Amino acid sequence: MTDAVSLGFQSAETGKEIYKRCKTYHHADEEVRQAILEIDSYWFTIEDQVRFLRDHWEFFDDRYQVHSNNLLGELQRNLQAAVDLIDNVLGEPEDSSVWTEIRSKKGDTRRGKWTVYTKKQLNLILAKIEKWHHRFDPTWFLLSRMSDKNVGRDFENSRDGDSGAISTVAKLREAHGESQTTLVSSISSSASSSSSLFLGKDYELRDIKVIPLAHSSMGLTSEGRRVIIDHYFLRNGVDFRTAKKDVRDLASILSRVDPAFSSLLPCKGVVETGSEPPFQMIFTIPRTMSRYVPCSLRSALLRTKDDFDLNERVHLAVSLARSVVFLHASRIVHKNITPENIVLLRSENETLGTPFLVGFERFRFDERRTNMTGDDNWERNIYRHPQRQGLQPEEVYSMRHDIYSVGVCLLEIGLWTSFVKYSDDLQVSGPDSDLPIDALLTAKNKRRAAVEIKALLIEKAMTHLPRTMGKIYTDVVVSCLTCLDNDSPLFRKPSDFEDDDGIVVGVRYIEKVGQILRTIGVKGG
Repeated sequence: MTDAVSLGFQSAETGKEIYKRCKTYHHADEEVRQAILEIDSYWFTIEDQVRFLRDHWEFFDDRYQVHSNNLLGELQRNLQAAVDLIDNVLGEPEDSSVWTEIRSKKGDTRRGKWTVYTKKQLNLILAKIEKWHHRFDPTWFLLSRMSDKNVGRDFENSRDGDSGAISTVAKLREAHGESQTTLVSSISSSASSSSSLFLGKDYELRDIKVIPLAHSSMGLTSEGRRVIIDHYFLRNGVDFRTAKKDVRDLASILSRVDPAFSSLLPCKGVVETGSEPPFQMIFTIPRTMSRYVPCSLRSALLRTKDDFDLNERVHLAVSLARSVVFLHASRIVHKNITPENIVLLRSENETLGTPFLVGFERFRFDERRTNMTGDDNWERNIYRHPQRQGLQPEEVYSMRHDIYSVGVCLLEIGLWTSFVKYSDDLQVSGPDSDLPIDALLTAKNKRRAAVEIKALLIEKAMTHLPRTMGKIYTDVVVSCLTCLDNDSPLFRKPSDFEDDDGIVVGVRYIEKVGQILRTIGVKGG
């Protein structure tokens, strides 16, 4: 295996060659020049990330090194292919007269055809780099979990002057630091660092409307900005002071997210209502989507007449998987991943829209105490692993329980069906007829019934998904649904999830879900 540090050097040097060639043709036609600038911009971000990996390689976990090494090898191959393609299309850097000759000697028609062809080839390069970068982002997020002091110090030192990718992880690490500090201090003594996150009881929200078949609402701020509103209820056994600290720390981390990176909405702040629910978390909708109509994934799944193509559904699945990687990199377990907590922002021209994970009313920081209580709502239990069902769950909630929930959602997305049916008045009416679990829902032995429902979901994935979504997607879904099994293909041995930073769990998850992107073309990543 080629040494990853060497791959880092090779990638950096090859990136420079792309940059050099792009600069050579800065005088090209406008459309070609724009494509060149986009490649240049993408490389600027990637270069910082590659250099950071190269310079801190010795501090990384073995599994992280192996995974990153594979990604760097792929990047190097893509970059070299890009250099070769540019040389074939535009000529060697020293042949900068090629473009001038085309402009002066060819007629307008020939020059126009050359421009179209050249732009097409450059866009192919850009698509490859974008695809790699989208696959690499989740791996990059995991650095926010890494406890090594050398890694942390250099993120802190580079935060202000480098690319958005580095500053995003630096801000996450900063938020983790604030969160850890509050573990050993009272709310009153630490409130000053995050006081701006509490917007006040008189914070104005108007035109509040429940998003149909979602656990969140939408509304307008006093400035006319559209927002998504999450409602946080006090759970049994959790006192108000603890809940306030948890909500504040969550808001601090989510206030730093980049929607394009994480498939999560940035948190504007928290409203303390003085009633039940005691807290409202306010999430801002990106300005580019300010006029988009939000709907829940549940609503979309119930519109069975809609026929979304493979790319649309895979893009949705990958976005959901990425949001969970980001949360886990931030040491957050969601605990309530269902289609009601996935909001789609859709323009008039989009068929499915851009998904964002919301619904944080049950979240927990993975290093903090957990409340070993649950409920008997079957429509929620089918998204929970059997260990976490019922009034008294067997196991403490972990990242892998979130991964199981993702698997159930990916199964629904792949089949494009809703396992939960609603009546005309938007009340749960029962399970889908294609999910024959009515008898299991009324069984006396709830634990055995939960195990049988899990087996039914796995069987459904293995028998129905291959013909609609293909083998790779099917393998990902089954891996998520079996991620807590002793013979799990995702986590084969106890050491796969015993590392202190949770890096191995994240890497294994990324590797498996990443197979979707390696094999299936996905628009926008």
